[in-house]
Amino acid sequence: MLYGPFNRNWKNYGRIKNIKIIGPHIIFDLNEKTFQVFYKEEFSSIEKNDWVAIDENSQLIRLSPSLRAPLTTELNNEKIKTWNHFFQFIRYVFQEKLFREIQTPTLVPCPGTEPSLDVFNLDLKIGNQIQKVFLPTSPELHLKKALTIGFDKIYEIAKCYRNNEVTDLHQPEFWMLEWYRSFANLFDLQADVVQLIYKLCDEFKQTRPDVQCFTIRQLFKKHLNFDLKPDTSFDELKKLALQNQLRINDSFTIDDLFFILMLEKIEPSLPKEVLVFVEKYPPYQAALARKDHEGWAERFEVYWKGMELANAFDELNDPVEQRKRSVDDLAKRESRNAIQLDESFFQALESGMPPSAGIALGLERLFMALVNIQKIDELRLFPIKTEKRF
Repeated sequence: MLYGPFNRNWKNYGRIKNIKIIGPHIIFDLNEKTFQVFYKEEFSSIEKNDWVAIDENSQLIRLSPSLRAPLTTELNNEKIKTWNHFFQFIRYVFQEKLFREIQTPTLVPCPGTEPSLDVFNLDLKIGNQIQKVFLPTSPELHLKKALTIGFDKIYEIAKCYRNNEVTDLHQPEFWMLEWYRSFANLFDLQADVVQLIYKLCDEFKQTRPDVQCFTIRQLFKKHLNFDLKPDTSFDELKKLALQNQLRINDSFTIDDLFFILMLEKIEPSLPKEVLVFVEKYPPYQAALARKDHEGWAERFEVYWKGMELANAFDELNDPVEQRKRSVDDLAKRESRNAIQLDESFFQALESGMPPSAGIALGLERLFMALVNIQKIDELRLFPIKTEKRF
């Protein structure tokens, strides 16, 4: 019966993979098995990809015809099984290290102030009132609020959202693993990262990578023969970019110049089979990190298999300095996705936040590096695709 209900007496059911008529029989593949029944005129319209059943009398029943080609996906059962185990194992590692898992909101008053990030915004309606809210680019602000309450070792596995990013390594929504330690510093987070990746390599039977650490200054000297300093000026970086035949325009900021030099000239040269920590960033790249006595931002990024995996801060906990930086960030955004500061975050900082370190790690990218997947689409049942333009 076409489009009929399920019958518990059916002996088998599923989508036909292959079908052919040989003599008086119709032969078809169903659930990795081959079946053969006597041909009937009513079977003449059955085609590959139709959903069918075999009843208790071994009769073939057409349930739902395939009127067009089925949807396709690069995600298969084996990948789903491995991905699920990956999630479960990460939770096991953090529980073993006595971290507390918490959940923060998905609708937030401020998604983050980073000038380079495009955000998603929507209207929250409460009766006759309309409030502008956002999808978070990271759970960072709320996790830091939790630190001020007194939670000392916390982590979250959260869906995050960043607009205007669809590439082999980016999807607008993605999974972020973010964890924080109060009374800790970047050395503690580096140890966490190495331990996590080594445990994952052992669990998934992969070779543990060697570890190398570089400062930004060392990388600029090695790959660009340039002595980068905390007070290196915009004009000096612009001259360096032009000397390296990089395309820049009049709208570029010093952050843009730094990004393009890193992206085009340094990141491709990092050893791919090594777990690389890059640390000591210029002060305009400090974001929510404290600065050392020389003026370098106390943060590091993690690279493996040619991908940036994580970003870590020795967290700034001075509410006055943090407000100044956030206001400066909003000014850099100009009119693009107007954002207001989350005043409750600053109230939390004003209540006191202990010395802390935190890190955000992209889970899809870590999984891709771990099991050698090249495109994030392979981990999506329904990825967002860009339109092809000719």
